[in-house]
Amino acid sequence: MVRKVLLVCGILAALLYVGSDILAALRWEGYSYINQSVSELRAIGAPTRPFLVPILTIYALLEIAFGMGVWMSAGAKRALRITGVLLFALGVLDLTAYFFPMHLREEISQTGRTLNETMHVIGTGVTVLMILLIIGFGAMANGKWFRLYSYATLLVLIVAGVLGAL
Repeated sequence: MVRKVLLVCGILAALLYVGSDILAALRWEGYSYINQSVSELRAIGAPTRPFLVPILTIYALLEIAFGMGVWMSAGAKRALRITGVLLFALGVLDLTAYFFPMHLREEISQTGRTLNETMHVIGTGVTVLMILLIIGFGAMANGKWFRLYSYATLLVLIVAGVLGAL
């Protein structure tokens, strides 16, 4: 029963993240998904920061719980055990993100980058790498169709990341 509850935390985490992102964007008059990053919703000085920080703390704790549930479900599947550990670590990383919130873009353009922005960029890079590894190791956990689906997801994420960077 505990394992099932921990696995449900993964679904709850995803719903909470997407829902809080949408609600925060709606609460910030003038926020633009096209012109602003999702990180700006919780940036220092953002009107949505007080709303998002507690919610995203719960999100990170749900991620950690989900990682534990995946690890407990792994049995002899080494790839799934690694996936569980990576999910757990991703949740811990998401908790540490609160120590280095970025500043609003206007402030950065006036004052320049700070240690917070540098650490935020590094944290984002590590997060992206961890997500790619989670999908890659998770792909090995089930049959051929799940593996193909996972590889297609990786391809879409990589192509979107490259296009976004351009």
